[in-house]
Amino acid sequence: MAVRTPKSIGQSMEFPVPAALTRGLLANIDTRGLSKERLLWRAGFAHDPLRDRAQTDRASPHQYSRLCAELFRQLDDETMGAMPDAPTPPGTLRLIALSMLSSRQLGMAMHRAMEFNACCRARKQRPEDNRLQIDSSGREATLTYIGRDVHPRHQHRVLAGLGVWLRFCGWLIGQEIDVTRACCAGPQPPVMDTLRHFFPGPIVFDKGSNAVTFSARHLEADILRDESQLAIFMPLAPYFLLLAPDAAHCSTTARIRRILGDDFRRELPTFEALTGLLNMSARTLRRRLEREGMSYQRIKDNARRDRAIALLRTRSQSISAVAEDLGFSDPSAFHRSFKKWTGQSPGSFREDRLARPGQGAGAPVL
Repeated sequence: MAVRTPKSIGQSMEFPVPAALTRGLLANIDTRGLSKERLLWRAGFAHDPLRDRAQTDRASPHQYSRLCAELFRQLDDETMGAMPDAPTPPGTLRLIALSMLSSRQLGMAMHRAMEFNACCRARKQRPEDNRLQIDSSGREATLTYIGRDVHPRHQHRVLAGLGVWLRFCGWLIGQEIDVTRACCAGPQPPVMDTLRHFFPGPIVFDKGSNAVTFSARHLEADILRDESQLAIFMPLAPYFLLLAPDAAHCSTTARIRRILGDDFRRELPTFEALTGLLNMSARTLRRRLEREGMSYQRIKDNARRDRAIALLRTRSQSISAVAEDLGFSDPSAFHRSFKKWTGQSPGSFREDRLARPGQGAGAPVL
């Protein structure tokens, strides 16, 4: 009997995995003494992407996910070494997800996941190791995870794990959880690609813990998924959580991002024009965005930020040309905006990305 695929997953399957990302994953596992041939065979690859670099075929989401799943099995670790105290046996994410599905809203679901995690971890956790706090204004929530007793060079992997976790929480509620800032307990790693993949906004290093801050309104969002949807999602979870998140397909924020597109040289629609394009009143639109912890201005800023990051990853355009593509008539205004968005100037961001050619270009592996 054919399995019905939700429309959202079908839409995301249009984007295959570039060969370079598959090679990045394989290069990571090649040093662990695993059977690469078995991994590739079980994942359905007809060739070795590391050996045949002339091969540029893109892997399908199913191939990439099967490759990760087989790696989980061979390592007996679903986080591929991201958790510093002990491996996470394959199937743990599914069991945590099942414990969350019976919650009505995300806040309660996250607390249940934290209780589940505290029972499973090898280390004896203190309350400050894993906590979810809302600030005094009630506007921002901060999720903190393991800062002590972890080697400094592994802290950024723990922070990246928080990024993966928030993507899964976003899938549960059908909304992108936009991280406004992130803190890492360790020093800045020499290659920032993995962290930037999950956190394009400001990241502060050498803090006492690993933490991510986002709008507290997400905690009030209803859990939209059920066990049947989870059963369809799990075989493709590595693809969706690591490479192509598919959380916000039904959110108002996602609909606006699709309207904005990537061409910022044209004038963007006003809020009033946007209400017409979305066929809803201004009051309804404001209420829906507030419920998703967003505003139209922030959506526009994030869209420009993400486009800027994509353009700055190569030297094909000067920074002035990038500014012009983003609709800035004054390059200095672009510099100020980019630093506000990411915590870095465009130049330092580009230099960090290109400082070590060939490194950090693979899939974000935890």
